[in-house]
Amino acid sequence: MDTMHGYRPLKKNILFADDFDKGLNGWINLMPNFRQDIFNYYPAQQGWTSWGPPMLSSATYGYAGTHGSLHGTYSMKLSTRPVANPADQLPAPGSQGIAIKRLTHIDKGFLKCEMYYTFTAEQNIPGIGEDAIRAFGFFWDSTDEESRTFYGARYMNCANDSMQQRWQVFQVNKESKEPWGYEGESAPGDTKDEKVTLAKGIDTIWLGKRYSNGSTDGFYDIPNSSQKLCYNETPDKINWHYFSLTVDLDKGEYVELCSVNKRFDLRGIAATTVGRYPRIDWLLNPVLFIEGNDNRRVFLYVDSIVNSTGSSLEEINK
Repeated sequence: MDTMHGYRPLKKNILFADDFDKGLNGWINLMPNFRQDIFNYYPAQQGWTSWGPPMLSSATYGYAGTHGSLHGTYSMKLSTRPVANPADQLPAPGSQGIAIKRLTHIDKGFLKCEMYYTFTAEQNIPGIGEDAIRAFGFFWDSTDEESRTFYGARYMNCANDSMQQRWQVFQVNKESKEPWGYEGESAPGDTKDEKVTLAKGIDTIWLGKRYSNGSTDGFYDIPNSSQKLCYNETPDKINWHYFSLTVDLDKGEYVELCSVNKRFDLRGIAATTVGRYPRIDWLLNPVLFIEGNDNRRVFLYVDSIVNSTGSSLEEINK
């Protein structure tokens, strides 16, 4: 990035600072694991091949023309297909757009994501489309040599016909006895005979029992987190929003979520950690996603995104 204007990264390390005027910077669509022996994906994951890939976009619309991005011309755009299951069912194939960047850890301590983003619905049918967007968010898939943890936040916008407009974090409901989802093999093991399956807390964006109000067994509703984001009067008027999420990798806990002018103190809320997965030690994969709510395509635009690490809470609170 040519400038860090508008960002407040932690001071120890900037892991990356991606401005999409300079290309996709390694962001790619999230795909399941491919098995060469059967020349197909694992059977439990064969419905996961329809998620929309990221693309560069100038945010051009039929009436407004070219919006551009916050800091230039291009943002990264995630799109869905015009399909959706009811809110109490697992996502329909094609109802999500997902982008992932693959790297590894440099530090433990505090980890922070910041981005400027916006969201809208396709301008193809009557109505402004605010209720066509079910949810969007960001998470890290994080590992070490002993465990794997998903840290993330999701804005639950609309469930079926009911606007929700609240924030959630990735955390498994330990009281639920409902099945997590697909139970078959998901990846090769360290040995030929090792079986790898999806534990509760893994792949939360499409697994876990879902409910009609937008809650799921994989997300925790942040108390008092209602927030009406700026969705303008027509789908071709987009406003850029600031987002940040900070976590404590040493404690396995959330620290804070910032959204536009609101700050949510998350200290004491634990993320869900499961056992080690083969061959992905010290993986750190940031992921962005959006999910549709009805038969209308919806879009998430990310102008730029920064991930940084730090050693103290004092850095975060400044």
